[in-house]
Amino acid sequence: MSYQSLLPLIQKTGSILSPEQFQERINIVFHDFEAQHYDAMHTDMWGSLQEQINLLVGDLLAQKNIESKTLSLLDIGCGTGLSTQILLNSKLGPHIGQVTLLDTSPNMLKFAEAKAKTWGKPYKTVNGYLASLTEKFDVIIISSVLHHIPDLETFLSQVDNALPSGGILIHLQDPNGDAINETEYLSRRNRYEKALEALPKNKKLTDFIPKKLLKSIKRFLGRKDYIDLINDQLLAEKTIKRRMTADEIWSVTDIHVETKTDSVNKGISLKFLKNQLQNFELIKMRSYGFFGYLKSDLIESYQAEETQLIAENQTNGRNISCIWMKK
Repeated sequence: MSYQSLLPLIQKTGSILSPEQFQERINIVFHDFEAQHYDAMHTDMWGSLQEQINLLVGDLLAQKNIESKTLSLLDIGCGTGLSTQILLNSKLGPHIGQVTLLDTSPNMLKFAEAKAKTWGKPYKTVNGYLASLTEKFDVIIISSVLHHIPDLETFLSQVDNALPSGGILIHLQDPNGDAINETEYLSRRNRYEKALEALPKNKKLTDFIPKKLLKSIKRFLGRKDYIDLINDQLLAEKTIKRRMTADEIWSVTDIHVETKTDSVNKGISLKFLKNQLQNFELIKMRSYGFFGYLKSDLIESYQAEETQLIAENQTNGRNISCIWMKK
C-alpha cells in the first residue's frame, strides 16, 4: 500500500500535510477519541480473540517446548490492553514475565495502563512507534493493527529486528486478503445476509446488540457523533480544512480494508506475510468470521456452524490469525 493513494483525499480536504503526516495524524486523533469507548464498542471481539489466541497458543505448545522459559512481551498497537489481557489468560500467560505496551495514542495507553495494574506483572508503556525501541522481546502480539499500517514491508522488517531467534510472533484480527473475494466465502456471506433479511420484520438490528453495549453506544453517540468530534479536532488543529465522512476517515485509518471509497486495498494476504517474514517459521495460520461477522454477532443458528468451521481449521474466513517463530 502506497501513501500516494491518499493524495486525492488530501487534496479534497485541503490539507497541506504530506501523505505520511496526514495518515499519522488522522490515525492518532481517531484512536484517541475511540479509546474511551473502545472496549464497549468491540465486545464482539472479546470471545473471538480469546478463542483464537487459545488456539494459536495451543498450536505453539504442541510443536515447541517453552516450559522453562520466562518471556518478555511486546504488544504493538496495544490499544486498551485487551489483547495482552487475553494472552495472559491463555496457557502462555504464566510464562510472561514482563510486558511492554506500545501505542501511538496517548489515550489508548491510559486505558491499557489501568488494565496493566491488575495483571501482577512488571510493565511499562511507550507512546510511540516500534522503530523507537532498541531492545528485543521474546513474544510480540499484534492485534487488529496490520490493516492500519500503510508501509507493512518496513513495519514487518522492524518486527523481525525486535525478535531474537526463537522469538514468537502472534497477529490476529485483520481482514483475510486471500478470502475476501473467494467464491465460497462470498457464497457463505450471502447466505447469511439472506438469513438476516428473513428475520421477522418487527425485529430491529438493535434487538441483537447486547443491552449493555447498546446503552454505551447510545450514551456515546447521543450528544454528538464521534466522527463529528474527530472532524472538529482535525479542523481546529488545521490538519484538514474540510470535513471528512466516516468512510473517508476509515479509508485512512483502516488503510488495508475495502471501503466505499477504496475497492483496491483488501486485507492481509498470507502469501504477502510469508514473503515478508522469510526469517520465520509459520507455526499455524487460522481463520474465523466465516460469515463476515464475528461469532458473537451471528444469529444463534449460525454460531454452531462458525464453531465447526473453526474446528476444521478452514482458512477462508474474513479474518486471519497466525503464530510464527523466528528461525
